[in-house]
Parts: sequence; C-alpha cells; structure tokens
Amino acid sequence: MKQEAGRPCPPAKQPRRRIPKDPTPRFKAPDREALALAERLVPREHLARRVWRVVERFELTQVEARSSALGQNGFAPRQLLGLWLYASLIGLHQGTRLARALQTDCALRWLSGGHCISVAVLNRFRAQNGALFLAALEETVRWAVQEGLVRTRELGIDSVRLRAHASRSQVRVRTQSLRRLKHLRAVDVDALDACQRAQHARQVRKHQEAVHLCEQRAQASVVLSNPRAALMQFPGNGVHPGHRLTVVASGVTQRLVVGVLLTASGNDKGHLEGAMQQTRRVLHAAGVPLPLRLQVAGDSGYWSEEDLRFAALHHACMDVLLNPGPATGPLATKPGMLPREAFELQHARRAVVCPAGRTMHGPVLNHFDRCEVYFGQGCPTCPLRPQCSQAERRTFTVRWEYEGLLEAMQTRMKQPDAKARYLQRMATVEPVFASLQQDMGFRRLSSRHPPTIDAEVFLKLLAHNVSRLLTRSRLFCVFVLLEAPASPPASQPG
Repeated sequence: MKQEAGRPCPPAKQPRRRIPKDPTPRFKAPDREALALAERLVPREHLARRVWRVVERFELTQVEARSSALGQNGFAPRQLLGLWLYASLIGLHQGTRLARALQTDCALRWLSGGHCISVAVLNRFRAQNGALFLAALEETVRWAVQEGLVRTRELGIDSVRLRAHASRSQVRVRTQSLRRLKHLRAVDVDALDACQRAQHARQVRKHQEAVHLCEQRAQASVVLSNPRAALMQFPGNGVHPGHRLTVVASGVTQRLVVGVLLTASGNDKGHLEGAMQQTRRVLHAAGVPLPLRLQVAGDSGYWSEEDLRFAALHHACMDVLLNPGPATGPLATKPGMLPREAFELQHARRAVVCPAGRTMHGPVLNHFDRCEVYFGQGCPTCPLRPQCSQAERRTFTVRWEYEGLLEAMQTRMKQPDAKARYLQRMATVEPVFASLQQDMGFRRLSSRHPPTIDAEVFLKLLAHNVSRLLTRSRLFCVFVLLEAPASPPASQPG
C-alpha cells in the first residue's frame, strides 16, 4: 500500500523497555530448608551471629542501589560482607577456600542465607568494594568515638611487611640493572654472531626499562607483575616482593585501627605525614574536633628528616614522640672513633668546633648527600687524632636543618611524660599486627591487581576493628553481670 501524497509518515516505533514497577533492588530469597538446619546447629552466642549483629549496623544503601531489580536476583551485599568478615576472622582469605567451606560449614551457610555462593561471586564482590570496606572501617571508628573507646592521646604508629602475590623472577633492582648495563656496554658487539647480538640487544633493553621504571616510580626496585609491590627484607625469611602496611592504632586496651597507609617502600621513612593526615581526617569525620591535639608515638624507623620536619611543623596540633635511631650514611660514626656528640655545633655561626677546641674549616656543600662538609685544622699534631680520624685530617658532615629538628625531638623525649607515654607504644600498635598475622593468619595477599590489593587490606583491618568491638561488648556484659546488685535475703520466719 503506497503512502498518499501530502500525508506525513508515521513515526518509527521505539523499542519497548522493561520498566520495573518497584525499583527497589531484589536479592535472592533464603534457602529455607538449609537455613533452618543451620539455624539449629549454630549456637546463640556463636562468632558468626555476633559478627552479623555488627554487619546489620553498617550503612549499605549505596552499595545495594547498584544492584538491579530486573532479571535474575543476586546475593545481598550485606550477606557477602558478613561472609568475608567472618571468614577473615577464622583464617579463610582465598575465595576458593571460602566457597569450598560454604558447602560444609553451618555458620557460613547461616550467614549466606542457606546458599552455596560461587568463587566468582565472592571474588568479584571483594575486588569491587574496596571503598565499601574503607567506609565501614571509618564507621567502626565513629562507633568507637561515640562509646568513648578512642584515645586521641594514646596513638601509636608502626608498619608491617606483607608478602605480595608476585614472583622473584619479575623483580628488577635498579643497582643490579645499572651494574649489568655497565658490563653489557663493555662487550664487543661486532665480535658476536647474529643470534648473540639479538640476545645482547634484548638484555640491554630489559635493564634499560628496569632503570627507567625505578626512576619513574622513585623506588629502588620494581615488580613488573605487581606495580604496588617492591623487594623487601622479611625477618628470617629472606628477600621477597612485598607491601608495607602502615597502621595508626588508638588505646592500650582498645587497639582500634584509626589510620592506614599501604605503600611499596622498603622502610618507614617519610610515611608519618601521610598516615597522620589520614588519621586526622578519619577522627574528624567520626566526631573528634580538629582543634584537639593528638599524640602519637613511633619507633626509630620514623627518625628521618622528613618525619622530624613534619613533627616540628605540626607541633601545635600533634605531639609526635619518636625514638632516636642510629645515624646512617654520612652522619654515621665509625667504630672506635669519637662520637658526634664530642663536636660542638654552633647554629648561629654555622660553625663546628672539634673536641680539641679548634674551629673546623668549611663548609663545602655536598650536593649528593645534601649536607655541608667541614675539615679539621692542625690534625697531624693533634693528640686526639688516633681517636678522631684515621686520615690526615678529620671531615665532619652536617645537615643544619636536620640537626635542629633532631635537638628539638631529643629535648621533647627527655621530658618525663614523654618517656612514660612512649613505653606504651608497643602495647598500642603491635597487637594489631599480631591479630592480622597470628590470629587471622594473614601474611600474604592473594591478588596482584591494585583495587583488589587495597580491598583485601581494608577488609582485614575492618575485621580487626569488628573483633575489638565484639570483645568490648563481651567485657561490658561480664562487667554488668558482676556489678549487678544481689537479691535481698529471704525474711526469717517469726
């Protein structure tokens, strides 16, 4: 049938879209038969039930809103969060082991609503919800602040090394690559055959890329298969790729995590600022007023120029207590020689007086070590020369800004209240690492992807805070039972 002239063409039909009558996300209904069996087998005060009571308090509206109300119903995010928290507390850190345990463990089956959840669903939920775990961790801090459990004057900072999911064959060290490039440049390429020249070119390209990556990331080593890891020395277990987890904990008895920083650094230098700035943000969001002065104690790993400068600049809002560490590099003292304390540093004149009372020549700027070098005078005839220097004259290096920061921290640590407070540092933050590594058995991450790495670390710290809140509630119940008034004695018959 032809279209009549002068009449407009009818509009094209738009494809129909399925619009739900109720946009509320829908999740799988519980398996009534399996859930009823698990309900009878799980005791009333079981750890899974107590974890679930905490999980019910979390705000998961935004996460649940991402679920669809159309098509096949998925698993509720609250159930998956409860599963991962309980699994972390009992030492299940891999999705395969958790999925296998769901088939036989009644407590896990009770948390999942009677369902056997697949490995893909468990791993996908953990990988995609790192922000949820971090927000839940900050929410536990808010609950602790409301209950008066956070001690802002009892903060401790330290770090722990966690094994990375990476192979040693994927590690590139800058110093080794530079040494190898030097040897490769000394090879006569013209004397090689075609196969050997191709292999030589591959080796040069490999080490040049390693040096470029180390300089780009400002690290001494890189891991090609895991950008968040670096080569680290593990106590009693050799050198392996790892992550450095810096934690700020609060209270000697509570030991709640209030700040976290995950890096690929081989030491603690320079991490004080990042960890404490995040701690201030978390505490302020939890209800602690910002003008309140915090007090944090750290070990000798944070005795660096960057950390001491941060402590001096933020002295008004943060009281930092750091333990002095041994001098390293150009500031170190050789064994058997006079210590640095024997030399007098005159900050006003920027001069150095040696133990013999003579003003040293200088300074000469050392650009590589960013310090000033002073030279002794009259050293060949000085009676203190055998104890002062093995060379013809003594050299002395000074970082004036570092020396001023060092004296300020040493003066603060000599005060009686600082010594008593610093002795509580180990009891504040070290039990957090014992909880992660000994109680939960969490020593190695199970993924090499950056979002999953962050999510896994935040999940374990969230499990630690939940366990501390559960311990607090149990102790509170025991205290109430012990302090309950006794019933009046029965009246004696007249």
